[in-house]
Amino acid sequence: MQSVENLNDLRLVAWIAETGSLAGAARRLGLNHATVFRRLNQLEAETGVRLFERIAGRYHATAAGEELMRAGAELDAIATSAMLRVAGADLRPSGLVRISTTDSLALTLLPPVLALCRQLYPQIRLTLEVDNKSANLSKRDADIAVRPTITPPDYLIGKHIAPLEFCIYAASSYLALHADLPLDQHEWIALDDAHSGHRSLRWLSNILSLDEIGYRSSSFGLVQQACMHGMGLAILPCILGDSSDALQRVGEPIPECAAALWLLIHPDLRETNRVKAVFQLLHEELGRAMASVGASVI
Repeated sequence: MQSVENLNDLRLVAWIAETGSLAGAARRLGLNHATVFRRLNQLEAETGVRLFERIAGRYHATAAGEELMRAGAELDAIATSAMLRVAGADLRPSGLVRISTTDSLALTLLPPVLALCRQLYPQIRLTLEVDNKSANLSKRDADIAVRPTITPPDYLIGKHIAPLEFCIYAASSYLALHADLPLDQHEWIALDDAHSGHRSLRWLSNILSLDEIGYRSSSFGLVQQACMHGMGLAILPCILGDSSDALQRVGEPIPECAAALWLLIHPDLRETNRVKAVFQLLHEELGRAMASVGASVI
């Protein structure tokens, strides 16, 4: 297995194993599903072994698949490290900077900061990816992450911006009819099971069974919208809940849900001029924004 094509196939095996699906590997590699399916079948034919078993809709590596997966992951890590070093040598304050964040931050804090960034650095192009799961900066899913977290990864350089608070919110119209009910008898809105480890769901599960919640969705932005329409109580990051005149707090912030806002970057990119410029601006302006609104958000 010495050709470039075969080396790429090792990376393909690694991505199928990591994502558990052909579609996930296709997205990572910029290919279509049919191409990934064909290349996997071809690789299994060439090696004469089965590399994956499909169980409950997910692809699980066999022993042979795990062997190739490790090789593919090592190749990907070497290539990524080289690209990061090359990017780090770029001294021009121009080019693309990719930022990853959550929907709550994208809807509240970030728009004015990014607008200022475009004014100050018109030669820098920005892309904002909204993903409520942390981007993998080691694999260049993004250049900078603006994230709520308790403990940022050790392999990243992080700047703590401010504490983030959560509180229960409701629409005035809903509270007018249900204000006297105990918490476990209210209608509730919450994140869906894709966020099963989220602090808000852990706290809420002590109030009532999550199976009893009448409406759940994939992001806090959608939870906020449902709450504004009077569908029930919702735990929201305060910066998002307080941004709507249609909502009001119910009680005090919940300590068990608290997090912190962090700005994260890979060490190999900290001296890249365009990334450094955006990172420093985000650090300064997000700090000012959080100071002006008080501590809050996802």
